[in-house]
Amino acid sequence: MSRVPRAAVERLRSWSQRLPDDSVARSAARAGLHSARIGQSTLRDLQVAWGRSGIRTAPPSYAAWRRSVALPTDERPGDSRLLVVVLDPAGQVTGPAEVPGTAHPRVDVVVARDAAAVQAALAGPGHVSFLRPGDVFHPGGVVALLEELDRDPLLDVVVWDDDVVGDGSRRDPRVRPSWSPDLLLTTDYVGRAFTVRRSVLLAAGGWPATAPVSSDASVWDVLLRVWPDGERAGRVAQVLSGVGSRPAPGPEAAALVTAHCARQGIPATAVAGPDGVRLAWDLPAWPAVRVVVPTRHDEAHLATIRRGLAATGYPGAVALTVVDNGERTPGGERFYADWAAEADVTVHWWTEQPFNYSAVNNAGARDGAEDVLVFLNDDIELVDPGWLTELVGWTQVPGTGLVGLHLHEADGTVQHAGVVVGIQGLADHLFSGLRPGADTLLGPVRWTRDVLAVTGACTAVRRSVFTELGGFDERFELTGSDVALGLSAAVAGLRTVCSGAAHAVHRESSTRGSHIPTGDFYASFWRYNTWIMGGDPYWSPSLSTVSGVPQWRRPHEPSQRERAGRHIHRQLEVFRQRSDAQESRLLAEACRITEDQVATIAAGHAATGGPRPVRSVNWFIPDIDSPFYGGINTALRIADLLTREHGVRHRFVVWGSPPDHYVRSALAAAYPRLADSEVVFYADDADIEAVPAADVDIATLWVTAFAVAKHRATARKFYLVQDYEPMFYPAGTQFALAEESYRLGLYGLANTDNLARVYRDEYAGRAWSFTPAVDPTVFHPHGRPERRPDDPVTVFVYARPGHWRNCWELAAPALELLKRRLGNRVRIVTAGSWALESAEARDLIVRGLIDYRATGDLYRGVDVGLALTVSRHPSYLPLELMASGAAVVAFDNPWGHWLLEDGVNSLLARRTIDGVAGQLERMCVDRELREKLAAAGTARLTGQHSDWDAALGGIYGYLCDPEAHLAPPT
Repeated sequence: MSRVPRAAVERLRSWSQRLPDDSVARSAARAGLHSARIGQSTLRDLQVAWGRSGIRTAPPSYAAWRRSVALPTDERPGDSRLLVVVLDPAGQVTGPAEVPGTAHPRVDVVVARDAAAVQAALAGPGHVSFLRPGDVFHPGGVVALLEELDRDPLLDVVVWDDDVVGDGSRRDPRVRPSWSPDLLLTTDYVGRAFTVRRSVLLAAGGWPATAPVSSDASVWDVLLRVWPDGERAGRVAQVLSGVGSRPAPGPEAAALVTAHCARQGIPATAVAGPDGVRLAWDLPAWPAVRVVVPTRHDEAHLATIRRGLAATGYPGAVALTVVDNGERTPGGERFYADWAAEADVTVHWWTEQPFNYSAVNNAGARDGAEDVLVFLNDDIELVDPGWLTELVGWTQVPGTGLVGLHLHEADGTVQHAGVVVGIQGLADHLFSGLRPGADTLLGPVRWTRDVLAVTGACTAVRRSVFTELGGFDERFELTGSDVALGLSAAVAGLRTVCSGAAHAVHRESSTRGSHIPTGDFYASFWRYNTWIMGGDPYWSPSLSTVSGVPQWRRPHEPSQRERAGRHIHRQLEVFRQRSDAQESRLLAEACRITEDQVATIAAGHAATGGPRPVRSVNWFIPDIDSPFYGGINTALRIADLLTREHGVRHRFVVWGSPPDHYVRSALAAAYPRLADSEVVFYADDADIEAVPAADVDIATLWVTAFAVAKHRATARKFYLVQDYEPMFYPAGTQFALAEESYRLGLYGLANTDNLARVYRDEYAGRAWSFTPAVDPTVFHPHGRPERRPDDPVTVFVYARPGHWRNCWELAAPALELLKRRLGNRVRIVTAGSWALESAEARDLIVRGLIDYRATGDLYRGVDVGLALTVSRHPSYLPLELMASGAAVVAFDNPWGHWLLEDGVNSLLARRTIDGVAGQLERMCVDRELREKLAAAGTARLTGQHSDWDAALGGIYGYLCDPEAHLAPPT
């Protein structure tokens, strides 16, 4: 709709500029232009409101969607080069000029008639792509590809989206997921929409003399032989090229895939199929299987499962566990006794209430010692005798974690072909409602695919993997733990596969209905958070998140973040720090306190002398953004330790509004022991007065310090000081209020002696301190990836552009300068809660929000980490980087010298663009220096800061008897 007003505005503007300055006609044109702009703005607002309303509009056509996106056209300096080899055995192309879209100073084109010509062309630097006569790069396509290769010079393979061209039209687009090795095993899902590093292809044998140039299978074989790991395979989620026809690998493809299986240790041979190949599993010994079926004693469903298992043609041993939480009756006992006469059946009558699907499955999995566990809902109908062979076969593929099958409705339509995270804000099934033979933007429905998760209604996993991942998460009552298990596998570096080579029928929810417990929505939000914010790698940012049926994203469609917020009744907004008059007035009113109230604190402390055991704590906290990072995580870590070591009970007093589902689920997600803690809310002084007494109150943010000061029911009051919070603001109201919180007389509990000294020496407070540590199960140097001598140096920076104190405005130009100086000798990786604007990210590899468990892997994959701390607080980033084996460049901030020593375990930089860029460049180009500083940093962290329990061990004693631990103020 917006195209008509926009065009009208441009015509009016152009026309008005040609009219005389003082003419009536020009005045009228200006008035018309103003009105048109108002109309354009109103229309845009209506479109946004319509999109955010949740009303489903028709998806755009391919042509309309293309008009809404744009490939880059500006030429940027870079080092990457691209060779385009046109595979043309029939001599249809006479020269490079006949290959549209390849005219670029960093692109070379070679027309190859035979295998020898292809092999000869591969010598040289850069990447190579293969086209056929009639294929094209669309305008801007090679620019976008070269930009991606410049941004991430570690990539050996890059894939992209394409369409079919001919007769002046563009049709049949194909959207690619991120690198999907299991999908590539069974079909050539990439076609010719990829580029590969020439040296890597040559190392894998190049283009063999026996590989026909005319065969599409030979192109497929290029990727099978190169077979990059995930870090070296990238994707451009844009339509960069067009093909004259889709690849059609012939019967020779099966032999190439079989050869690949032999190279990779995959126990299978390939058999030609309609869309590629099917793997015929050939295990030397078939593992024993334990099938787990939870039920509410639905004998009709159980009889169907029984018939299906009896007809299953699995060559190994199969045992069955049924966990029945229905009423135990003599008839039920006879039913199972009859079944046990013909099969290995164990029955558990489940009496725990309320029912918990995750706990029931975990209990069943504890039976026996079979190598493979298979979980089946009792409403599954096993219609394919080869279903179990297919599941178990995939579990034996190296790197595979979980395996699922396509599930159909009773009418034959697809009910499940894998799970996409982010659909409708949380997750949904792929291709639900389509016919099995349908084609989609992501390719045919029947393909076997890599996915983030599969439904627990029918899934297989090696017992060792299930144990390693911790089983199903019992914080989920009914739904969501199957997705969480798949995400845990992804964090552990394992893939999840959903096979389309066999299927079952699933009459979903026919036993327990469609109700989803409220807590499951919140538990899902926290476990899916990384992929909700950053996107599912096997989906595409070009696709709508309205449903699991692939369709183009609508203009003004709500983001996954907005959709997720609807499920948990919160508005999840991108954080932008501000310090305006309205916010300042609000905080000034919230932090009112009288001299009598301050005097009461000192009197209460004086009257509560000597050691007193602490059995309960009131934690006064702000609303939670994420429980896994920053100061709130440290507060929760302390609370968890107090419960684990001393049996302390906690009440979390939240500056916010009920209900408590969000806060309680956040506590449970990070520290399960805290899940049953009481949660109360306060908005004003009356709410604070109503908070029950505890043995101690602890403030965790400067605003909450005023609330603790006004809470009269508790005598001993503490302030967890983790930063010099006045520095968060310019000199003004909020600075003054934050600084005043240090003068209230609360006992200081300071994160590092630096902050304890500030509290004591500058504000006459009384404080005790601890020194932070890192979690050695997450942050350690073991398993850092091997690098080639010519690999780029990887630099990491935490990007939080909306927060002043993270100095992004200084770091961004410094990183840009570093990239301009070093080109493809450096790659810059960033991660953080909120995505960067596209203009800020053209030189950066944006990882988005990272699951806490995966941050160690992220840091182990970088060579240099940049820390941007300007405050007095002990940023955890340099500790975690050093513990993971990365060298650190940081601002020369005296408050960080307790850890960072220039030239000893880090390089410290002036807080200027040139200072930061210069030290980063020095660290990048001097490998010997980099490795020396990284080793010293790791040794420091391993020796002194790798035990949180020890670091926090003195806190309980301080809470019980603060006066005994304090020096007098100076």
